[in-house]
Amino acid sequence: MKESLSLEVYRNLKYTYYQMKKDIRSKIAETGYTWTQVHALYHIEKKGTPVNNLAGELHCNASNITALIDRLQEKELVYREHSAEDRRVWLVKLTDKGNELRDNLFPVHLKNIQERMSSLNKEELLTLKTLLAKLIHDDERGK
Repeated sequence: MKESLSLEVYRNLKYTYYQMKKDIRSKIAETGYTWTQVHALYHIEKKGTPVNNLAGELHCNASNITALIDRLQEKELVYREHSAEDRRVWLVKLTDKGNELRDNLFPVHLKNIQERMSSLNKEELLTLKTLLAKLIHDDERGK
């Protein structure tokens, strides 16, 4: 059975996404931290982030976020504190060590992404960006 060009492109997009994600995450793992830990650091604001908001950003449930925060706390990257506005709310805040790690890791993460995309020149990247945006906007219109 001959596949359609649309299906072939879809599969290539899917494979490319998963392969790039795997490559980028393995680069992060070389730092001694998991992707989830680094992703959490990215979403913790300077003023602190409510635990439930962090769980939403990371698309995980309460038990997973608790275990993640515990591991980050063991590494002395974060701490928990009650919100001044609502004592029922726990905030996750970065320690000085957590801030320093985040500030050091994100340029490395950006460099890894740029290296991974380096097989495309600027013109090709712009074309790909335009084409992907077109697919995203088609999806938003319900097509």
